[in-house]
Amino acid sequence: MNSPQFNEALEKLRKAPRKVEVLKLLLAGHTNDEIALFRGRAEGTVRKQISNVYKDFDIKSEFPGDRALRDKLKALFLKYKPEWVSNCSPAITNEASNQSQKINYDGVASLALSGNEILEDSGEKLMFLAINILEALGFEQKFKMNKASQCIGYRLKNPGERDKRYQLFLKPSLEALSISINKLILDPYLLNLYYWVYVPEVFFQRIAGRFLVLPGKENLFFDSLNPKYWNILEIERKTVGNFYLNGRQNPETYEHITGGLTTICLDGFSEYDLSDSESYLCIWEDKEFDYTWQIFIDSREVLQEFIMYFGKILLNIELYDISDNIDIPF
Repeated sequence: MNSPQFNEALEKLRKAPRKVEVLKLLLAGHTNDEIALFRGRAEGTVRKQISNVYKDFDIKSEFPGDRALRDKLKALFLKYKPEWVSNCSPAITNEASNQSQKINYDGVASLALSGNEILEDSGEKLMFLAINILEALGFEQKFKMNKASQCIGYRLKNPGERDKRYQLFLKPSLEALSISINKLILDPYLLNLYYWVYVPEVFFQRIAGRFLVLPGKENLFFDSLNPKYWNILEIERKTVGNFYLNGRQNPETYEHITGGLTTICLDGFSEYDLSDSESYLCIWEDKEFDYTWQIFIDSREVLQEFIMYFGKILLNIELYDISDNIDIPF
């Protein structure tokens, strides 16, 4: 194929955005099943689209298999349109995220854990994985998904007198995925660490940190527990509930001269050194949606476990019998 023929074929292809997306994924070196995942399509549909791309550029091969065809396509673009090969990077499109067909969860899970470069742990790709897992769970049957800017929210389709607010938010950042869930969902599963403070004649408690020990990772959490916290966690062998870093007999004390607190129990305390980082998540207040807890996940394995577990809870839990008429615009 000479340059004019190539340009003519490319111009025709530009009129079909779906083909262009498939072409760029091909040029990036992704396999059929990876392209199917990104585009939210069945692998058979993707194979047909790829075959049509080859035909558009008159790519044929006497060798069986798809590898030779891909190599010829890449060589053709390196010759006439090299920037499409060097600069293409798959992106999540609205069509892929909003109109995707349901993908078999086993396929998503195996790809998520494979270490394949297609799902390197960036926020957008983690969000795309989360969306597909939720779809595989049948989330769209009960929840409506809305997208605003870079945030996706899920709310009940028919709330009636139940909670009308969004129950789940997905917000990607450069290196992680932020997940916010209604506090009423997460509260029963949280490990809350408090400490006592004494101001003359008054004792009160403050929160040091909130954590979620991942379901199925309890043994790893205890086996890797920082020795500083054995006395408050290892003895009871519990990963949910309220625990104290000190007691009322040795509280933090308010210093009137400096206006600050002593650091008896909090000296050296860090949310990130409780145990193995793969066994628990730190929980934060979501400043944008104050009725939710916020978690940041940067691991595919952790994301898969979290979304699968709490996605099922969201589908089945009956907390929505509470009445809440607050309707947050989104």
